[in-house]
Amino acid sequence: MGLGGKLLIVEDNPLIAAAIEQAGERLNMRADVATDGWEAIEKLRTEEYAAIVIDTDVPCHSGYGVITYLRQENGDGFENVVLMTSSEPDSVRHRTSENLRVIEKTETVDDIAAVLRRS
Repeated sequence: MGLGGKLLIVEDNPLIAAAIEQAGERLNMRADVATDGWEAIEKLRTEEYAAIVIDTDVPCHSGYGVITYLRQENGDGFENVVLMTSSEPDSVRHRTSENLRVIEKTETVDDIAAVLRRS
């Protein structure tokens, strides 16, 4: 049993996006995938998501641009947002928001599902 609802995956690597989608499926979540920052913002303008997983390094407005958009729309309420990075998580958190959950891109499907469960 899991969360349900919709999951937005902002990731340009299809293998990583598939792993995140699998983690969402374990929690009964249906996934939408955006392969760049602008596509993610367009989806966020028209859909409500129970959870959002964002890669910091997607093209066309990056994951940081998506976080900036979310902040403008929702303030610092990042309870349902997970930011993935290949950088050091604490430095990314410092650059974005102390309230943001940041995980390393090397996390497993089980680890991603556990983070989503806390969304």
